[in-house]
Amino acid sequence: MTTRRNDPGRPSAEGRVIERLLAERGIGRHALFLTQREGISLPGGLEAVSGFVVDDRGRVHGFWLAWDDARRALTLAPFYPVRDPAREFADDAEYQAARRAIVREDEQD
Repeated sequence: MTTRRNDPGRPSAEGRVIERLLAERGIGRHALFLTQREGISLPGGLEAVSGFVVDDRGRVHGFWLAWDDARRALTLAPFYPVRDPAREFADDAEYQAARRAIVREDEQD
């Protein structure tokens, strides 16, 4: 995951915000993959980050850490389901590793 700064064992400020926002959406056990900094400054000295999350049932969502002017709060927007992640990411090593790390085979959708 590329949302870490300096210490590879500790999530960056952006990573901690993403974790909180995913929890607010009901995403429990999960792994992030294909994350990248987008070069867009957000309030609080943060930077926009985009990527994907796979949960322990194999469901995948794409997201973008952004600022919601109306709510004056950080948000994941867009946040969207990936309908067929096995097909979309069939050849992606980062997806495959995230999936192996998090998905329980008996709980897949």
